[in-house]
Amino acid sequence: MNIYYVYAYIRASDNSPYYIGKGKGRRAFNKSHSVSVPKDKSKIIFLETNLTNVGACAIERRLIRWYGRKDLNNGILHNRSDGGEGPDGATVWNKGKTGVYSEETIQKLRSKASGKKQSKETIEKRIQKTKGKTRSEEFKRQQSEKIKEWWRLKKQS
Repeated sequence: MNIYYVYAYIRASDNSPYYIGKGKGRRAFNKSHSVSVPKDKSKIIFLETNLTNVGACAIERRLIRWYGRKDLNNGILHNRSDGGEGPDGATVWNKGKTGVYSEETIQKLRSKASGKKQSKETIEKRIQKTKGKTRSEEFKRQQSEKIKEWWRLKKQS
């Protein structure tokens, strides 16, 4: 069933995430984990919705790896695990596997993407790659909501 979502708690100071989580129902609003829930509920952002448990776990793990964890001195998140465990205790596709990405590769990917804008050539390649593909109305609606949320947060900062 596609009842899961991936969410982020956003810092008021700079609109960067301080926690990435996976949940269903009201999980994002509950004080059932070690990180404080933002008092301003507009600082809870739903990054992806309508996911399976496995899909939500995979996205959560990827985002935690991308932003890094403070407790490991490699990022900005207060997460205390790599994600993907979830309260269900479900086994994730890559749980326990090592060597999916080396630490060096993760650092290279992180440094390549941080703060850099894509070149016009790269943007054009991406446009050509997606040209002619049709997107569902649901996809368009979700993308529109994410962009509106991004602009709303940008205006607040």
